[in-house]
Amino acid sequence: MITIASIGLGSRGSVYLKGFTRHKDISVAALCDIRPHILEHAAAHFPKAQTFESDEAFFAAGKRADWLVIATPDLCHFRHASAALDLGYNLILEKPVTPDPAELDILCGKAKSMGAMVLVCHVLRYSPFYRAVKEIVDSGALGDIVNIVHEENVGYWHFAHSYVRGNWRSTDVAAPFLMAKCCHDFDLLYWLVKKPCEHVSAYGGLRYFNRKNMPEGAASHCLRGCPYVKTCPYSAETLYVKRLTQLFWAKNIAAGLPKAPSKDEMRRILKDSAYGRCVYQCDNNVCDHHSVAMRFRGDVTATMSVSAFSFGFTRRTRVQGTRGELFGRDHAMRLHVHEFGKLPRIVKIKRGNIFSGHGGADQAFCDAAHAVMAGGPLDSENMTTIEQTRRSHRIVYAALEAVEQNAD
Repeated sequence: MITIASIGLGSRGSVYLKGFTRHKDISVAALCDIRPHILEHAAAHFPKAQTFESDEAFFAAGKRADWLVIATPDLCHFRHASAALDLGYNLILEKPVTPDPAELDILCGKAKSMGAMVLVCHVLRYSPFYRAVKEIVDSGALGDIVNIVHEENVGYWHFAHSYVRGNWRSTDVAAPFLMAKCCHDFDLLYWLVKKPCEHVSAYGGLRYFNRKNMPEGAASHCLRGCPYVKTCPYSAETLYVKRLTQLFWAKNIAAGLPKAPSKDEMRRILKDSAYGRCVYQCDNNVCDHHSVAMRFRGDVTATMSVSAFSFGFTRRTRVQGTRGELFGRDHAMRLHVHEFGKLPRIVKIKRGNIFSGHGGADQAFCDAAHAVMAGGPLDSENMTTIEQTRRSHRIVYAALEAVEQNAD
């Protein structure tokens, strides 16, 4: 029997617990979360698991399992991973590893000296869409890669939820937006190109979500009599009560409860909740748009753009090679492939488990990690160890440095 423990039982922690325990040879030995009601809810599903309400108590209890899932807030990852490695855990570590490059180097060194396996949750490598992209690129159908154009459209509603009102709104409490949201994407680029990145330039800023753009007379909270509650696209009433967007998955998060409450209870909570605040009057400081240009070894170039200002929540990717190009949008689950001198073709991609996040990638990642846990060989082409993650994280570190240098 493989034993796992989990620290951090929010949305990502719950995803991994659910994904791993689909395998009958995995047993949950311990759970830790600082929120008693969240811990109680998780413990009800795993009654044999030992529970802890603080990280101090959890680590003081010694090693409780073979593997530890770390899905705590970004700025806790280094402290928790370091303590876990000292106790002899193998780790499933949520991305990003850390916004501090020195901390990443320390963890890489410690994992190597301890002989520990640290698998980082870059789950997009396991999405059916990007698996199809990778397969075509590796087949040689496009020739040698020359250029990649990649964009992430966050969705105006998703950005407001997570990066203005939510847990990733400020570098005081989380990694910068480019690291927290897009280390996925830089990992994909590194995975496709398979060469070191040698140069990075970048721009970005907080353009819109600030007091300069606040409508006159706006209330501090949407449901405290704000005159724009019915017309503002970022109204908490619109996003969490009427649910006119894809934020159906976030209602319980906004309420701070394991399950979504009734509409009336939701309105009551939002009057004082952080998620009920006016988006122009929050304590957010992260950028709402970025453009990054990269040059990889062998004169391969790539651009990555990310923006809050999109209607949908989708990624678009174009890969151009010496013999052809492909392009597609992940939510459309189809790729347009143009091999030079041949008729264009469309590759339709079968969707993954509809009950698994990231288009089925979450469960596929758990399945692949389970194979490693069970003693199978590491799929080094697709599974990202912490050492592999260091290469793509370094691109983000360089981009953030460039943004700061190019600001105004």
